[in-house]
Amino acid sequence: MRWSLKRKLLVVIVISLFLPFLLLGYLWYSRTEQTIEHNAASYSRLLLEQMNRSIDSYVSELDQLAIPFLLNPAIQSFLHLKPDDYYGQFQLEKKIRSELYKNLYSSRNDIYKFTLIMNENLYLSSQDFVLDERNRSYLKLLDLDDPVTDFTIEGVNRISGIPVITAYKVIYDPMDRRNKGILIVDLKLNRIAEMISGLKLDGVGRAYLVNNGGQYIYHPESSLIGSITEDTLMNEVIRGDGGDRGGFVTRGSGAGRTMIGFQTSELTNWTILFEVPMKFLTAELVQMRTMAFILFGCIAVVAMLLLGSFTFYLIRSLSLIQRLMRRAEEGNLNVRAPAKSKDEIGMLYLSFNTMMDEYRRLIHVEHFSQLKEKEMQVRQKEAVLTALQSQINPHFLYNTLGTIHSYAILAGVQPISRMVSNLSDIFRYSMDSDKQVVSLWNEIRYIDTYFDLQKERHEELHTEIQVEEDARLKEIPCIKLMLQPLVENALIHGYQDQELPPEYIGIIGQLGSDGYEIRVIDKGRGMDTEVQTHFNQLFLKLTHDNLLQGDRRIVGRSIGLYNVHKRLRLVYGEPYGLWIEETGAGGTTIRVLVPAGNKAG
Repeated sequence: MRWSLKRKLLVVIVISLFLPFLLLGYLWYSRTEQTIEHNAASYSRLLLEQMNRSIDSYVSELDQLAIPFLLNPAIQSFLHLKPDDYYGQFQLEKKIRSELYKNLYSSRNDIYKFTLIMNENLYLSSQDFVLDERNRSYLKLLDLDDPVTDFTIEGVNRISGIPVITAYKVIYDPMDRRNKGILIVDLKLNRIAEMISGLKLDGVGRAYLVNNGGQYIYHPESSLIGSITEDTLMNEVIRGDGGDRGGFVTRGSGAGRTMIGFQTSELTNWTILFEVPMKFLTAELVQMRTMAFILFGCIAVVAMLLLGSFTFYLIRSLSLIQRLMRRAEEGNLNVRAPAKSKDEIGMLYLSFNTMMDEYRRLIHVEHFSQLKEKEMQVRQKEAVLTALQSQINPHFLYNTLGTIHSYAILAGVQPISRMVSNLSDIFRYSMDSDKQVVSLWNEIRYIDTYFDLQKERHEELHTEIQVEEDARLKEIPCIKLMLQPLVENALIHGYQDQELPPEYIGIIGQLGSDGYEIRVIDKGRGMDTEVQTHFNQLFLKLTHDNLLQGDRRIVGRSIGLYNVHKRLRLVYGEPYGLWIEETGAGGTTIRVLVPAGNKAG
């Protein structure tokens, strides 16, 4: 590879001056940053351990909180009530509300609600109570043989929009040896918020609390309390700690990089996380790095001025010719170099101008040649389309005329009039040579008329047309006389060649992912699997590159299907055309794919 003088000069400067300084600066900065990061992590870990002990102590108070509640005589009487003692229930609820609740709430401002459920009819609560699915799920714990009688922290729930921590325990009566009820305590988050919100590192950072299921117990943004953390945080911190219950990770990059310290409680299995922006920890370090870069930049500018003074003229001249070459690559072939000097640079400019003049001449010649070639290809395609259009099998016209003649001899009544009218419509549609592309609505009307004529010949023939509404069909383009060869193919090869009376022919249309799909279905004996495979391979091999080539392998019964497929490919290109989806003893299904919008104009 040949290097320019500018590149060689830059390489020398980088190797001798920039590279050692940058390498030394990077090592110093990264090492210092790691030291600051570990020191901050150690300090935050101490804070988190202290905070975890405070939260564990607060959660441990739940059992002490339940003792005066459960030992209260009114509560004990309530636990031994009979299910049908409604008056006793009313009296005890009144007494508990006036005495016990008042004393408990006056000493604890973090209690949102006490609820005691014994069965579906016997319960009491410090606030309004609804026996919903959640409360019924607690009753199922009473049926367990060995339930956990300690407090179980369920997580964060929202009651009337207020986030609360819900804990419950099963009340077991050793005298009766059975579970008497469920005590549910809903705690406000104010005490936890007071403890965690004060967790700062020199007044910076934020902390949040997450349970082992990834649910936020506390978050500075109250709207996130009770929601699930993102998967990346769960994988990196809560599940990615390798068994260690504390540590730190760094997330993000650049100015958004943060350090997250975490500590998991052995009691609650909650994880408290403390997030500090790295830019706060490394602010002074970044300042020193900026000053060093400024100093080095000044040295580098002086060095480049000294080293570049003797090559300024040469590099400027070469840069000019380089810019001109780039503009020429972008398509501007009218650029010219200022050929004034008589030295080597002037000769180079003169050669560049001569080269551009020759390029413009060659492009003009090539463009004219391509236009002529395109014109010939268009004319050739038009000729092929005209030839294919003329190959539509006219045998059905002779059969129809024979049927009309028979009706005229035998009856001479309405069938003759109807058939002549339908035949006139068919002649008018097929002989209109001005339109090669029509709407699918017109093609369906034509094939419906064609079906009426065939039903006169074959009284046992049942036809079916299922397509979308007319407004949609008028927007879908197709090739004129596209469906008739397929229906003829079904009548001749599906029924007549098999010596079967025509039973059924259906046309089903629906919107697909690649365009509008039309399926022509018969219930004849079908074709061999080898013949189906041969046809489908021919359809696939007909690409844009060989559309205009001869079709030497297309003979016999395949000409009708192949002609329709080739006409579709000539007008619309790939992937439009025919495909034999199913064939066998139960009949044949041929799919026709046309554009869903008017791409043909």
